[in-house]
Amino acid sequence: MAAPEPESAVCMGVPKMALEGRVADAANILNAEVEQQLSERLAAYEQRTTHQMAIATTSALNGAAPMEFATCLGRRWGIGDARRDDGILILVAPNERQSSIAVGYGLEKALTDVEAKAVIKDMIPSFQKNDYASGLLIGIDALAAQTGDLK
Repeated sequence: MAAPEPESAVCMGVPKMALEGRVADAANILNAEVEQQLSERLAAYEQRTTHQMAIATTSALNGAAPMEFATCLGRRWGIGDARRDDGILILVAPNERQSSIAVGYGLEKALTDVEAKAVIKDMIPSFQKNDYASGLLIGIDALAAQTGDLK
């Protein structure tokens, strides 16, 4: 087994966060019921498509750009199949009013950076009302539809 690649310097400011399940709410913006609902939706997506999607919230980006932060977490956590590199990580940093969607290379044809940014734009109105649950569900559904989940 090969040793894991060392992290880039960009990831140095990204705190170590535990991923237990499919939602890591370090910013504490989701209640337990919402986390469960989101986790169930993400599990159903994975079952139907074999792609993995996760959500992370953070109270601070620690100077990292949102995309770099999301990409670092996705790599650390191993989101998606290692061979297919087909993971998606939705990041929300509510205190800094920033969001990002990191997409593994294996899904970039189905979900380009432009399309991911359009999904974030659709999520923002809910986030502006502090309705993170609705915003995340909008995002999950849009990303799922874009990457083959025809539910």
